[in-house]
Amino acid sequence: MGKLLLSLFLLLNYFICLSADGTKAFEGRINFLRETVYDTTYITIMVKGSMARIDEFDTQKRLLSSQLVDFEKEKIIALSPSKKLYTSIPVLNSKVVSNNNYVIKKTQNFKEINGYKCYQWRVRDPQHNTEAAYWVINENFAFFDKLVALINRTERSFALYNLIPENEGYFPILTEERTLLRKEKLRIAVVDINEQNLHPSLFEVPRGYNPLRN
Repeated sequence: MGKLLLSLFLLLNYFICLSADGTKAFEGRINFLRETVYDTTYITIMVKGSMARIDEFDTQKRLLSSQLVDFEKEKIIALSPSKKLYTSIPVLNSKVVSNNNYVIKKTQNFKEINGYKCYQWRVRDPQHNTEAAYWVINENFAFFDKLVALINRTERSFALYNLIPENEGYFPILTEERTLLRKEKLRIAVVDINEQNLHPSLFEVPRGYNPLRN
């Protein structure tokens, strides 16, 4: 009986971890390098079920800030490690208002990055003198479009990504943002992807943190 219950538990856990299209949902860490003309930072995204955690580190890899994201409840909690404070961030309608000036192209250009065959998608935004290029893969990263839909207010390149139709399940290995004269403004590159089981406590407000008082 014990082995039967264990088998049923493992089977149930497997189906809980499936994404909507029946593929196994991603759980683990993705590390990014973010470069601008002003500085370099590091970003780690951790994903487990309907939760994500985003950690941002400075050039010396000291933790600057964290965000806890709940896709189902559409909630974001910001953490300040230096002050041991946390606060909820209001989630507004973060979809960029579309206008006729945006030019979106899903090209057939491809190249291999980190062992993945990546296709290029581009979004041109003349109003802000910007063109963003995304080198995307279609793997089991169903969480990403949900994450972008919640956080893209703080990163314009992600806001432009949110404009691209039928982007569900795709994931940008490399993002390059340039002016219309081709001067680079921003580069976000995946350093490594680690599928692993993560402890639920990573997605909770740590002990000893206090709510931010207005």
